[in-house]
Amino acid sequence: MASRQPDPLVVIRAREFKAALLAREDAQMREMARRWLGVERSLAAEIEALIAEVKALRERGETVNEWRLFELEHFQRLLAQAQIEFGNYAAWTGERIAREQRVLAEMGLEHAAEAIQLTYWQGGVLRVTFNRLPVEAVQVMVGLAGDGGPVGDLLRKRMVRDAAGNPIPGVWERLTQTLVDATAKGINPRVTARKMRDDLAGGLRKAMTIARTEQLRAYRLSSTMAYEASGVVTGHKRLTAHDDRVCAACIADEGTVYPVGIPIGDHPQGRCTSVPVVSGLPEVQWLSGETWFRQQSTATQRQIMGAERWDAWNDGRFGFGQLAMKQYHPVWGESLQPAPLSALISSAN
Repeated sequence: MASRQPDPLVVIRAREFKAALLAREDAQMREMARRWLGVERSLAAEIEALIAEVKALRERGETVNEWRLFELEHFQRLLAQAQIEFGNYAAWTGERIAREQRVLAEMGLEHAAEAIQLTYWQGGVLRVTFNRLPVEAVQVMVGLAGDGGPVGDLLRKRMVRDAAGNPIPGVWERLTQTLVDATAKGINPRVTARKMRDDLAGGLRKAMTIARTEQLRAYRLSSTMAYEASGVVTGHKRLTAHDDRVCAACIADEGTVYPVGIPIGDHPQGRCTSVPVVSGLPEVQWLSGETWFRQQSTATQRQIMGAERWDAWNDGRFGFGQLAMKQYHPVWGESLQPAPLSALISSAN
């Protein structure tokens, strides 16, 4: 079998750009995790006191359910302390997200300019002239979330309270259930405390998701702005990571040309980027997402696509390109998600 042609330099560089972004992200996630240890230490005493109080009630024969927990002094103190600690953590994280948004927005401009230049060189044009967007043009997005509000507000809403004012949606339900179940089963208090800390770590996971999403959004948006301002770019093509972590929808949509000025639709923690389509030059071509996918082992394909989707696709019940389902939210804009199996099958019938 003949060896395939190497990817164009602009594609190689785009993937190198993304690798650099992910390296920065990994370092930031480690820093956020280290900081979170301080939150856990601050809440440890209240967790232990609550476990002891619940255990004493159980030993007296009292039924302890979710409603009874909310009546306990130590539960209310844990709730109040968690609100404070989560709020402080959100403020600290918000500052770092804004700082990283600034860095990534500037990197987006630099990388877009280099991508345009490399596309010209790929097309045999060595003397390159195009408009470059000043750094000041992208500073307006720093500190803002995808909904247009401050990223700190988004963190506090997601980590501390939801739109209805309820505390930490999802986290407290798991925490209370863990405590009720553990005491009923007589699980060791240290094990129970560890499980409760794991439940509270839902706040950390929410913060990490927001950090990844909002920072990469700033990078993609600044790149798109640079393409539009160049005066020579007419569109840009989705480029994905060719690895076993890639989203099935993204790999199916790879190579799709988006209008200049319109960011590629993505999803939370999305890792896609794009390469420019330059006026007067042929579109840059590389190994397509579908071709790459078909070259992978069955195990990798099933991991990316999901076992049930893969079985149906392997049986010829839908086409590969149908995996990408685009949705539009009035606030968050276009997003890309893998189509549910039911939709894939019904569209094929």
